[in-house]
Amino acid sequence: MEGESGLRDFLKTDIAARIIALVIAIIVWIYVVVLLDPFIDIRISDIPVIYTNTVNLTNENFVLLNDKPSTVSIKIRGSRTMLAKVNKNDITAYVDLDGYNRKGEFSLPVSVRLPYEGLIVTEKKPYSLNVKIDKLTTQSFPVTVEFIGTPDEGFEVYKPVVSHETVEIKGPSDIVTEIEKVVALVDVDGVRSDVVSNKPLVFYNTNADVVGHKYLSATPEKVEVRCTVLARKELEVKAVLEDGDDKYTATILTGSRVIVLGKPEDLKSVTEIRTLPIRVKNIKQSTKVAARLDLPPGVVVEGVTDVTVDISVKNDEN
Repeated sequence: MEGESGLRDFLKTDIAARIIALVIAIIVWIYVVVLLDPFIDIRISDIPVIYTNTVNLTNENFVLLNDKPSTVSIKIRGSRTMLAKVNKNDITAYVDLDGYNRKGEFSLPVSVRLPYEGLIVTEKKPYSLNVKIDKLTTQSFPVTVEFIGTPDEGFEVYKPVVSHETVEIKGPSDIVTEIEKVVALVDVDGVRSDVVSNKPLVFYNTNADVVGHKYLSATPEKVEVRCTVLARKELEVKAVLEDGDDKYTATILTGSRVIVLGKPEDLKSVTEIRTLPIRVKNIKQSTKVAARLDLPPGVVVEGVTDVTVDISVKNDEN
């Protein structure tokens, strides 16, 4: 009797009431969660989107231009126990490119593959992605050499020579049509001697902006550039007369001084530039003639090939 009385007294205490409430709550939780297993929704964000069936694009020389990484957020509905097993890495979001092996811009739906049956996608953001597909094309471009910096004082770069005067550029047609010139950049800052280097090619548009794309390539990728660096010297031009006597005098009218280029050792002993001999024997009165320059070996004059010479004839009667 005393045991039964003690139990009744315990059940009347506050502690007993709390224990009973906890037990009831656990039973209800087990019933709701384990037995009933209600359907709920969960949201999963930042799922990477991949592109499938790209083989046909590649086989027919098409490429996907805007293939930068994209993500999608989804809402999934399923039982609580099933959703508890879902891992974001087990979900595949993809855009199917099957049948889109043609040039154009398309809005294609994002599909989602879930890891377990019984789960459904109730929401996708974004629902679709805009894709741009272009055809690969090839076009020839001449190679232009441009210099970075300037040679040492008194020196110039003379007529660079490129191993390939033209190159083949391959890439998406819309990108290739943007190219205005193909350039090999050579650093000549402070140089005093010849420069030989293999340089990658840089593509520029009409705004002098660099044109670049992962599918844009050149054949060859690099060119060899040989730059002859010459010393510069300003010299006087002297007219040379042939078959004449003292009654003939010559005056240089245009180009009386010229800038010559050459290796320092070739220019060292050159103090003037002469014309080729001008035959004056049959000249009876003052006249003007064009005379070509007689350049020493290893010496060049850029942009000048001849000068105008005024031939004066003294009258013997005077």
